Amino acid sequence: MQVSVVMSVFNAKRYLNEAVDSILEQTFKEFEFIIIDDGSTDGSVQILEDYALVDKRIVLIKNERNLGLPTSLNKGILLAKGKYIARQDADDISGICRLKKQLHYAQLNPDIDIIGSDCYIIDLNSELVCKTIHHSKITDFKSTLLNRKAIFPHGSALIKRDKIIAAGLYDTRFYYSQDGELWLRMISKGSKIKVLQEPLYYFRMLPVTNNKKNEGQAAYNKIKQLIYLHKADNETIDQETIRIKNTLAAYNSGANLLPNYMAVYWRGLANTAYFNQNVKKGIPFKYLYKAFREKNNLKDYLSYLKLVLLYIFPAKPIRYLLSKR
Repeated sequence: MQVSVVMSVFNAKRYLNEAVDSILEQTFKEFEFIIIDDGSTDGSVQILEDYALVDKRIVLIKNERNLGLPTSLNKGILLAKGKYIARQDADDISGICRLKKQLHYAQLNPDIDIIGSDCYIIDLNSELVCKTIHHSKITDFKSTLLNRKAIFPHGSALIKRDKIIAAGLYDTRFYYSQDGELWLRMISKGSKIKVLQEPLYYFRMLPVTNNKKNEGQAAYNKIKQLIYLHKADNETIDQETIRIKNTLAAYNSGANLLPNYMAVYWRGLANTAYFNQNVKKGIPFKYLYKAFREKNNLKDYLSYLKLVLLYIFPAKPIRYLLSKR
């Protein structure tokens, strides 16, 4: 078998059908689809059980309790029979030719161990926001990863199974940024990466309701720097990951809600659409209008006016000017 698709699911009911269908409807058909339900409580398990009954390519694993993404992915990888592991996230969508094109490239370039792709951005309603082409332009993967930037969407990866196992699988200490840490470790062991220029994946941007994710990603990025820049010992890394884990566990989603987070979300999508390749004209203004309609602080309305004026100008010179600041 050439390909094993591995997906971990935790309370992803809203988007699960789209994610699963995007794999089952691939033009390349000869794969196994290993799905690990990581202790979902929202009805995701029932959806997955229905799929498993009608498509024998699905191998459904159920964790009795939530073990976290790295542990669940490691379980799927060790069970996989394919030469390549294709990742898929439970709230994203794969383009219909994704597996065919990634596998074709892998077979033509056997020296490449990890293959990602550029992507489309979609919103929480599955509407197309823009196309991104910056991932395939990255030339220094290591420094990009150490600067808390993704080199491609995690779910778009096609990876040689023997290489990921030889590298030691995902580090289960990483609640966030586990993909970036794995890529850094594989790079340090000589693995080669290619990001295909064609967008083959639809990455869903979702609202950030509190600072837990942002602070967690920043904290784990510091650990990556400790490991790959400062060569810290395992005891130091263990102590730091335990400290971060305890800090994140103290978050209460209700008590730490960001004010006006939906307005921030829509405004962020407006900027994302402006600075990337629009699929349709007017998309930045559409999302800015959505932000305007949300509950806002008074000072936010002035910022909307500034953005309207900004969006009138072509994005390329504005991006250049911002880069010089």
